Amino acid sequence: MSTTTTPASTSTTGTTRTRKIVAFSAAGVAVAGIVTGLVIGFSSGSTTPTTPQLAPISHSTGYVPSHSVTPAKPVTPVAPSAAVETLQKELGQLNYYEGPVTGVVNAQTTQAITYLQRDAHLPQTGTMNAATQAALANFLANGNNQMGG
Repeated sequence: MSTTTTPASTSTTGTTRTRKIVAFSAAGVAVAGIVTGLVIGFSSGSTTPTTPQLAPISHSTGYVPSHSVTPAKPVTPVAPSAAVETLQKELGQLNYYEGPVTGVVNAQTTQAITYLQRDAHLPQTGTMNAATQAALANFLANGNNQMGG
């Protein structure tokens, strides 16, 4: 007696139908989330944040100042200094300063001082002090071998 087995037919329509239901369900959940977000966003009534209202300031104290206020004087330019000129030249000798020697501290001078302080392992303030002056004198006398390797 010979028996033949035939493979059971698998229905792909059931699997496809399940996939479609899952896809539509996921899309429905996504749409519901979007709609909920929009409803919550628009339900506040206004789109601008509310700011607290401050009480008006009352100047009725009866106080009258005893002096008059004069406008500020215009800023006068700083006169060039021989010491700053020397500083700019010395910083230039060490390749920290590449700007014009004007005798007036400018942004390039401050930056050059900061670089000198960095290489001398000092606090980088951008202003000259005793420690920075000593480091400058040391670098001028002995050279700055920070890039030496």
